[in-house]
Amino acid sequence: MSEDRSHLPPRPPDEPGAPWQGDDGITPPPDPGGSASGDADAVGEERVRPAAFAIPPLPDTEPKPITVNRPELFVHHADKVINETRKQGILEGPTLARHEFKKEPIVCEGQWAETWQQALDPEGVRLRKPVLIIVAPRSYGSTTLALHLLARHTDEETDIVKLDADWRTPKVGRLPAEERHAYQVDLKDPNHDRVSADFLTMLEEHAGLLDRLGSYLVLNVAQDLWADHYIPVQSRIHVVHLSEPPSAQEVAEFRLRARKVPGLIAYLRSGDKTKALLSQLDAVEAVRAADSIVLAWQEHERLTGSSFPMGLPSSWAALDDELAKRITSALSDWREKLDVLFGETAPVHRGKDTSLPLEDRCLLLALAVRQSAPMPEVAKAARDLQNIISADAAGTSGFTSTTSTAFAGRGLRRRVVDSGARVGTHDEVVFDQPGYGRAVLAYVWDNYEVMREPLLKWLVEGDGDTKTNEHVVDSIAALTLRHGNVDHLVQLGSPTRPVKQELLSAVLVQAVQDEHVGRQAWAILYGWASTRERATTVVATCRQILNTPDVTSSQARMAMVRLRRAANSGQETAWPEALKAFVEQAQHPVGVARLITEVRAWQQAGRSRGAGTAAFLALMSVPGTTTPWLLSDEVPSGVDVKRALQDLLADLATAPDTINRLTTWISQSATDPVTYTCVRDELLPILRGQKIFKASMGLMHALESVSVDGDTNAANDFWDRLVDPRVRTVIQINRDPA
Repeated sequence: MSEDRSHLPPRPPDEPGAPWQGDDGITPPPDPGGSASGDADAVGEERVRPAAFAIPPLPDTEPKPITVNRPELFVHHADKVINETRKQGILEGPTLARHEFKKEPIVCEGQWAETWQQALDPEGVRLRKPVLIIVAPRSYGSTTLALHLLARHTDEETDIVKLDADWRTPKVGRLPAEERHAYQVDLKDPNHDRVSADFLTMLEEHAGLLDRLGSYLVLNVAQDLWADHYIPVQSRIHVVHLSEPPSAQEVAEFRLRARKVPGLIAYLRSGDKTKALLSQLDAVEAVRAADSIVLAWQEHERLTGSSFPMGLPSSWAALDDELAKRITSALSDWREKLDVLFGETAPVHRGKDTSLPLEDRCLLLALAVRQSAPMPEVAKAARDLQNIISADAAGTSGFTSTTSTAFAGRGLRRRVVDSGARVGTHDEVVFDQPGYGRAVLAYVWDNYEVMREPLLKWLVEGDGDTKTNEHVVDSIAALTLRHGNVDHLVQLGSPTRPVKQELLSAVLVQAVQDEHVGRQAWAILYGWASTRERATTVVATCRQILNTPDVTSSQARMAMVRLRRAANSGQETAWPEALKAFVEQAQHPVGVARLITEVRAWQQAGRSRGAGTAAFLALMSVPGTTTPWLLSDEVPSGVDVKRALQDLLADLATAPDTINRLTTWISQSATDPVTYTCVRDELLPILRGQKIFKASMGLMHALESVSVDGDTNAANDFWDRLVDPRVRTVIQINRDPA
């Protein structure tokens, strides 16, 4: 389904149903398996929670080779053929490696163990129903639970696909249905994923289809998007509720493995204090904690100049004490210390205040963002922030405090030390506590709402140093996405805010890859793609996403949709930037396939200059031999090369780019007279087309320096074959040999 259309009005939220009842705050639907929990509720007895159990990692069996079924087997299964045919608008997503999940142990305790058992049939072998709905609060790890269920309780021949719900509202017609597939999709966007009764009614029919195909679907629905829907006992849909987060220890360890630093896991297991700090976190916080641990390790290596092996240590004695302290420090939330630093001013023993004054709070924030930097740079950043805050408070530019007041306070070096940093011999500030820095930013963001706007303004107006920008991008992304919404991201893109395009694009790349707000970030890009102020920002963002090595098919499709929208918007600055992005795509086979899709859509729609023209120009630069790729037998059907070239040459806007590329074609083929002749004979009928005489003359002038086999001048050769002898005396070219 094309996204190039105006957005529909947002769907009003469903009316809340009756509140859940039960000893754990919810009443699950009737259990078709006749579980003991249902009987216990019926007689008013306390439900017995299953004992904790650990699912060990399974043998590391590589996935079996994919085999293609013989076509004749489908003769008597027309319904499967119909449903396995890919249709435009069907949700897509990456196919996950089953054996990777099996290698990872998953520990289920309490309510997680109960949910796991409820999802399976009485024998504990397969999912109870073809469609499973897991309702859970956000950040509780329900997606991980679903994927582990599919990896361990579906057949080895079944492909596990994590779908990206790129829709405006849940529609069963957009759900794929292929034989032996297990699909998982998250429904967590409050604006686009609210489950309705009509959707569940249609989902019941879809469940029957999946059952016949031997396939499964798991929907992970955020608890606030799930009304009190009634699911009959005989339904092919089964609903379970998850009311506890996973083990933060397991989540953090999984994250460290994913980041290729398994050697840090031993530090998480080495001390009771570390385990206690982790136990207080939910799944999202555990991921953030793991990232802070990686930062602490990187900072430790940078300062010590040593490199630690990332394999698992042979014993606890092999652990580095200093690194262990840093990791424990990184896991701390620092709230008690920050409560003091950001508390009321209160003189204590020897007259020292436990609370930081305004200028020192600005200094601490500058340190938190930059970590380690020259003192003048940190001082300037702190003063810029104080200027923004003070100007906002006073309504005018300038400080509310006088110079004499500031000069009467402590010196910069003393303030830096009191803020938790140290100063080197060359006046370089070293703030080697990345976990503490993140905690400072989060603390200010959460506790001082009035500081959010000036803090963002200060971050985006910083200097252009590359190293600093890396910290700034991470800080902006962490703050704007912290609470699972994109309101502050929208503010960053406001035309009234002078944000550097490179900075905003880098933040947006992180936003679309965020599990919780990615869908909303994609929607922002779609809206911005047609605006004059942000179309080029959208192009730059999608360009980075497409060039990411592990970009998924659905992410690439969404990026291409937004590139197309920007190129078709008519914004003069967006089209050439989209062309650059398409040229990059033309350098590899997967990108070529994406461009072919754009060209076909352009030629079918008959649109003038836009994404299709940029895509075709990009295809003209596909690497190949002396024969241009577009003139070879590899070009798929449905792409009319002759018509496209004539359209581009006839357009004054695209003719120069086309001539440059045709000149490159002819120059590359000129080293082989046979190939040159074939290329020339392919182009001559195109150049004789109507309305392109001026472009043909431009091409021949561009060929004046191209010689064929060191003898024939290409411009003369084309001239003699294209120009009527009767006008050669009126219009001439340089006929000197190249």
